[in-house]
Amino acid sequence: MAKLRRKTLLRILETAAFGMVALDVLFYLAVARPLADGVRDQQQRFADARQQVHLIQARIGQAQDELNALPSTDAAMKKFLQAHVPPRQRGYSRAAGLVHKLTDDSNVQLKGVHYRLTVDPKEPLERLGIQANVEGPFEGLLKFAHSLETTEDLLLVRGVILQPGDNGGLGLRLLAELYVTP
Repeated sequence: MAKLRRKTLLRILETAAFGMVALDVLFYLAVARPLADGVRDQQQRFADARQQVHLIQARIGQAQDELNALPSTDAAMKKFLQAHVPPRQRGYSRAAGLVHKLTDDSNVQLKGVHYRLTVDPKEPLERLGIQANVEGPFEGLLKFAHSLETTEDLLLVRGVILQPGDNGGLGLRLLAELYVTP
C-alpha cells in the first residue's frame, strides 16, 4: 500500500512537473519572447534615433561654424572685389588700358578691339566682353594671351583663335570677359 501511494504520489509529482514545464514554455512563447523582441526593437529604434541626433548635431555645429565665418568671409569678399574688380564706370578705360599696355609689352600689333557690356540682374557682377585682334610673332602672341589671362583683374579668357595675319604673320583673336561691379 505504501508502494502504491508512493507510485501515485510520484505520478502526481511528475504530472505537476510536466504541467509546470508546459506552463513555463507557454509563458515563454506567449509573454516573455514577444516582450524581449519588443524591447530589442525599442532599443534598436532608440540607438538609431540617438545616431540621427548625433548626425543632426554635427550638421548644426558645421552650419554654426559657417555662420560664424560669414562676417570674415564677407570682409574678405569685399576686399577681393575692391582689389580685383573695377567699378563699371572705370571698366572700359581699365580694359582699354590693359589691352594697350599688354600689346606694347608683348611686342604685338593691335588690329582692333571691341567691347560689349552684358548685364544680368540675377548675377552680382556684370561682364564686359573684350574681343582683341592682334598680330605678331608667335612668342609675342603667346606672351599677350598669357599676360591677359594672368592679370590681377578678374578676367576670364573665353576663346583664343590663331589665324593667318595680314602681312604674312600670325594673327590672334582673343575673346575675354572682364568682370565689373554694377
